[in-house]
Amino acid sequence: MNNNDDKLYREARKRVKRKKEFYSHLLSYITICLFLTFINWYSNPGHWWVQWVWLGWGIGIFFHGLSLFRKNFVFGDEWEEKEIQKEMERMRKQ
Repeated sequence: MNNNDDKLYREARKRVKRKKEFYSHLLSYITICLFLTFINWYSNPGHWWVQWVWLGWGIGIFFHGLSLFRKNFVFGDEWEEKEIQKEMERMRKQ
């Protein structure tokens, strides 16, 4: 592989890792929330506290997905590259 292919491979690998982390997060969210819903239904069906878990964690999942699938959302690749360059510059000065 030449240098350009190497860079593309590393970038693709990084993106795949981020997608894997998101889907793992989503699977955990669904599994745990379903389990908590069952517990709520079984122990206290008159008071649905589990909706707040679904809502709060769901907002987190939403923003996690946005950061992954929306280019340059808040701390996107462009921001990260800029921060890397700044950090490298600081390290050179030391």
